[in-house]
Amino acid sequence: MSTRSHQLTDDVKLLQKIVLINEDKILILLRDESSHTRPLCWDLPGGNSEWPTEIKENIEDLHKEDITREVFEETGIELSPDKLDQDNLVYFSTFFEAKRQVFAVILGWKVILSSDFDPNNVVLSHEHIDYKWISIGELDQYDFGGYKGKFVTDIIKNTAK
Repeated sequence: MSTRSHQLTDDVKLLQKIVLINEDKILILLRDESSHTRPLCWDLPGGNSEWPTEIKENIEDLHKEDITREVFEETGIELSPDKLDQDNLVYFSTFFEAKRQVFAVILGWKVILSSDFDPNNVVLSHEHIDYKWISIGELDQYDFGGYKGKFVTDIIKNTAK
């Protein structure tokens, strides 16, 4: 089985995003201009799971390890996979990209950061060029990529429900 970069298989991908909340503010990241999709648009931390070729034993809930790894790589923020329980799953959707014949499962999570978290301690990866802490009321002031980024704004809006 061959796999495409950033996909589980040639035909299936699992995309996870996470809303990090600090004192009623949400962390958003500005994608680099070289991003394959939605360049120079705002986003949430997260990404696609990749096939676990290095794992040699059965493992449960690997998707939680994937998203906490992505958050750390993109922001320097360490999260415990234990924070990702059913109560913090705020979004579930699927998307079929007909042209490439790829089926995507999309999960959106929320995590309220501890009261001693310092919002100035975000360390960006090469994938992003800026970050901001915004309120949900400011959401419309940022470009998430139009209809291609609607799932990101939907995830954020679902945290308020």
